[in-house]
Amino acid sequence: MTSTGDTGWWSSLPRDRVVRIHGATERELAESVNPLPSGAPAIVFFAVDPTTKNRAADLVAAVVTELENAAVDSVPLWLTEFDHHAGPSTLERRAARATAVRLAADTTHFSPYVGTLADAAVAGRPPRRTAFALETRAAGSARMLASAQQRTTTALVLVVPAEVDAGVVGTAAEWLCSNAGTAMWVTGDGASNMDRFPSVAVRAPAVPGGVSTVLDRFRPLSYPPIAGHPHPASDPEKRLYRALDVHDWATGREHNRSIRLGELTRPFTVDVLWRTEKVVVEIDGNEHRAADRFAEDRVRDNQLQTHGYMVLRFTNAQVIDDPQRAVATIREAVSSRRSKGDPR
Repeated sequence: MTSTGDTGWWSSLPRDRVVRIHGATERELAESVNPLPSGAPAIVFFAVDPTTKNRAADLVAAVVTELENAAVDSVPLWLTEFDHHAGPSTLERRAARATAVRLAADTTHFSPYVGTLADAAVAGRPPRRTAFALETRAAGSARMLASAQQRTTTALVLVVPAEVDAGVVGTAAEWLCSNAGTAMWVTGDGASNMDRFPSVAVRAPAVPGGVSTVLDRFRPLSYPPIAGHPHPASDPEKRLYRALDVHDWATGREHNRSIRLGELTRPFTVDVLWRTEKVVVEIDGNEHRAADRFAEDRVRDNQLQTHGYMVLRFTNAQVIDDPQRAVATIREAVSSRRSKGDPR
């Protein structure tokens, strides 16, 4: 089979059973859903560890733990009353739990589990793994990730290396599909060994060398950012967001927004954008140090500058270690553009 339709490679894939997908690399799949298109489910990638033991239960536990961690990171996206500046006091934790339980009461979410996720987010620690059955954690975290991205369903893409036991991965995938309620799509070099599942051909645009996808930035669980928000799994993005959020001059900014520089060019996502002032802020992880990635960054910076944008780049360490210094540099750039009136 071949996926068709203008809405993307995910559009014709089944969401009620496990299938193998081929025809595009996992990096191409990941980049094509960044930012996540409106018609797609909440798409999450999990890179199976090549050294994973020959037990499906171990793989299931690893996947569910990472889904749960991502659900905790995403609490500010679905708990609108979440206070970024609140401390992990008992009072704040109780308030977050009570709010989450109240909001979940009129939904299909399991209120006690939602309250536990909110409590863990405020406390800054993982939830207690033994408090709920594995099935409850799998389904609950998948539903919360979908809600955080304003979707109704979640699709999990397992990236399987060639050296992993196909039977182990297949059994784990079937359990997750049945108990987490997620679509299960398997890809990677090891997917060809899993002939117990039907194979579907998909297409996605090629990813130029040096481009950093979410699979390069986040492991083992990866997912695209949500337009308008810092990436839940990126501590530097969240740190900069909080540092900017207390300043009136920083209003009007957009996080993880798409820019298209021309009719024939492919849009790409930038970390922080002041659209009117044409100021772009990028936060670079270690993957940006590679020669091809550095060259790609310069090409994109040149394209942005040619179209009138000012580009500021900071490393993860610069934002984490001294966010106020980064804020001061950004303020100078934004203020300079505003004082000139016309950013062009």
